[in-house]
Amino acid sequence: MYAEASGLPASRPAIPAKLPVAAVVLWFGALIASSAPWFNELDIGALLSAFWTFDPNNYSSVLAHYSWAPRVSIAILIGCGLGLAGAVTQQILGNPLASPTTLGVEAGGQFGITVATLFAPGLLAFSPDLAAIAGGLLAIGMVIALTWRLGFSPVTVILAGLVITFFLGAMNMAFLLLKGEWLGNLFIWGAGSLVQNNWGPFMELWPRVTLLAILMLLLMRPLQLLQLGQTSASALGARVGLIRALALLLVVLMTATIVSRVGVVAFVGLAAPVLARLLGARTLGNRLLWGTLMGGGLLLLADTLAHWASTWGDGSLVPTGTTTALIGGPVILLALQSFRNTHHMPGQESGPAGFLPRRRSPVLVTGIITALLFITVIVSMGWAPGLDGWNWTAIPQWDQAWVWRGPRLLAAMLAGVALGLAGTLIQRMTGNPMGSPEMLGISGGAALVMVLIVLSGAEVSRPGQLGAATLGAAGALGLLILLARRHRFAGNQLLLGGLALYVFMDAGLRLVMASGGTVASQLLNWMYGSTWLISESEALGLLGFMVLVSGLLLLIVRPLTILPLGDTAASSLGLSVARARLLLLLLAAVLTASATVVIGPLSFVGLIAPHLARVLGQQTVGRQLIVAALVGGLLLAVADYLSRIVVFPNQLPAGLLAALVGGVYFLWGLSRHGPHLTTPE
Repeated sequence: MYAEASGLPASRPAIPAKLPVAAVVLWFGALIASSAPWFNELDIGALLSAFWTFDPNNYSSVLAHYSWAPRVSIAILIGCGLGLAGAVTQQILGNPLASPTTLGVEAGGQFGITVATLFAPGLLAFSPDLAAIAGGLLAIGMVIALTWRLGFSPVTVILAGLVITFFLGAMNMAFLLLKGEWLGNLFIWGAGSLVQNNWGPFMELWPRVTLLAILMLLLMRPLQLLQLGQTSASALGARVGLIRALALLLVVLMTATIVSRVGVVAFVGLAAPVLARLLGARTLGNRLLWGTLMGGGLLLLADTLAHWASTWGDGSLVPTGTTTALIGGPVILLALQSFRNTHHMPGQESGPAGFLPRRRSPVLVTGIITALLFITVIVSMGWAPGLDGWNWTAIPQWDQAWVWRGPRLLAAMLAGVALGLAGTLIQRMTGNPMGSPEMLGISGGAALVMVLIVLSGAEVSRPGQLGAATLGAAGALGLLILLARRHRFAGNQLLLGGLALYVFMDAGLRLVMASGGTVASQLLNWMYGSTWLISESEALGLLGFMVLVSGLLLLIVRPLTILPLGDTAASSLGLSVARARLLLLLLAAVLTASATVVIGPLSFVGLIAPHLARVLGQQTVGRQLIVAALVGGLLLAVADYLSRIVVFPNQLPAGLLAALVGGVYFLWGLSRHGPHLTTPE
């Protein structure tokens, strides 16, 4: 990638003809698609004049002037601004997958506005920009702090940014579930809508976007020096740290200003410069110019598609954030095909190596975790708050307490066991300790099917949901395997490919959130692991299923031990490699689906449990599987108990608490080791 260049080119590369042709086609198609619904009502001249005047005697002309024209204008303005911000971000970090979205700036801006809405509404009345900018600075500051030790490794930066996005999103959801009466409309707005009814927002926004764009362009010459690498640029007198800080500040200001006005319009800042580069933009000036133009065209096209979807549907709003999120997944996958700079920027040292914990007795470790699990069950069943304060429920009365506490506790433990097993399988197969059902998009595939079921309004039983979720998880896993084969299943590509797949589920979630109503509330509760929805029959059915699946684990220890030796060695030992991989992947998909139906797709238990098993000294396959299963069950049992008591009489989803803790753990592990380690055998 361009961060690997040893120096600036001696002559300016020619611009391939396909780049301006693609830009013209994109803009022409977007403008025609946006204008098409008006052709039967206004001629082309009247439609063009709607940008500055209108005929007061013609309702269509008034509507075009105050609704269509400002919507087109603000889409182009914001798209160009985000495209420029994305191109600058990629240049700062030397990273073709960097953008305000992947660095968490947009999620941080929304988080800042959410917090201000609840705790400092006067600040929003003064200026919504301040809250959004504070949240954006918080997010990007966390990314920089976490990846500083690893030299801003491109993959590490992207993973840190996306997990911070998930983490801040989980915080936003916690506020929404607790204060829905205050934040419901905020989250409909936050899904990203460009609907306009006058020119006020555009007139307020364009001077700010223009000023920030000019300031970014003034930094172009210093930014060009960053292509030489930090050491060479410093030797030429460039203050690299100051340049990066100023440029990142401008990116945050641009993004936060836009988010505070229209919500999260995700992935335009990534898609536009990546498309410009894929089409032949090589120099920094070309990337800035064509990335800006591509951004305007892409967002106008995405907004037009959102408007069409709203018109063709049942009349409910389809947010522009949904259609732009659908753009982000394919763009990440396209960029991955040529992504090579997977470790460090020029002139920087490699990150620290991993560690191998001291082996410990499996009997001792298993006994301690089992005792902790037993204590958790007793406390969860017996000690809880009530209307008259905290009370202890005597054991003879547990049959009455079971109805309210037992099924959800049992289901949470079983979901933790399933995720612990699935996470161990995935980390062993990929050789990457940052792999998990959540980070590889497997949970997202299962969740996407569940979203489609909810949107369709179909009444599907729990066994039907489990079967559909399994198909979704297996489909996502199969697609990920096809995408990663070119890179020989490298951990970096698996992780980024899985996160790209997760984008599609995020688009579906934004669509449901924007629709509001009871369907959105039910789906949000499920998405973040509301164990109170579990019935006794469902919990017992999951127990029977897990007993059946656990029997299969005895058959996978040998192939899971042999596979990391390589295809040739495994085949020479009599193992059918292709069949073994397929069966292991299907087993991981089934385990993930069973847990996702219960706890939602974002708990991170599948990441944490195998790690803790290793930290506790269990290195062999069989021991790690057993301990990871117990740790997973313990983590979600504790999360379920805390979800009942932390905000009593309200409840938080257990999966949400697990996601918050898991996100912190992931970021800690990422800051220490990076995403490129291999798991010791």
